[in-house]
Amino acid sequence: MEEAPIEAFHEEAPAAGPQTTGPAPGGHTGGKRVYVGNLSWDTRWQGLKDHMREAGNVAHAEVFTESSGRSAGCGIVEFETPEAAENAINTLNDTMLDGRSIFVRADREEGKPRRAFGDGEGFSRRRESDRGRKIVVWNLPYHIRWQDLKDLFREYGSVIRADVPQTHDGKSKGMGTVLFETEMEAERAIQEMTGKEVDGRIVDCRLDKYA
Repeated sequence: MEEAPIEAFHEEAPAAGPQTTGPAPGGHTGGKRVYVGNLSWDTRWQGLKDHMREAGNVAHAEVFTESSGRSAGCGIVEFETPEAAENAINTLNDTMLDGRSIFVRADREEGKPRRAFGDGEGFSRRRESDRGRKIVVWNLPYHIRWQDLKDLFREYGSVIRADVPQTHDGKSKGMGTVLFETEMEAERAIQEMTGKEVDGRIVDCRLDKYA
């Protein structure tokens, strides 16, 4: 698997972030890093950093990019303290950033070996594979937008990203993609939603073989 290029930010944070109590819905495990999904294609590391610093002091902010240079729609944020990371999961999940409702959870790959990136002001790591977790939804009503699609499928699991491609004149192409947190959630969505009627149209769901 290729290393995904990233945009990265690093700064020395002078103080610890706020502390929170109670269980974390994103599965916080005591680490300092969180994974952020469903980012707008326009979101850059600076915008991500500015949004996430509401939860505490940010040490690193990254937005993954494809080989073409376009955003991959996800990123990583490392806080100064585990408490700030937990606070981000508790308070910033499902908040709006650049017109999209973002998904925030604990970074499952924290602690794995990583290679320095560029001049050392960030770090690179493999972008999580979408294989088995991303589905394609066909025959959608043309009024459905990404937020509607996300709302439609979130009952089957944690939706990291939902997209509805549009034509040059802004019209829906009548299909979309949904990326789940786990393969099991994606499979459940396929089983439950294939053949269902959505506003007069029978939708078909399949795994995205190009993910």
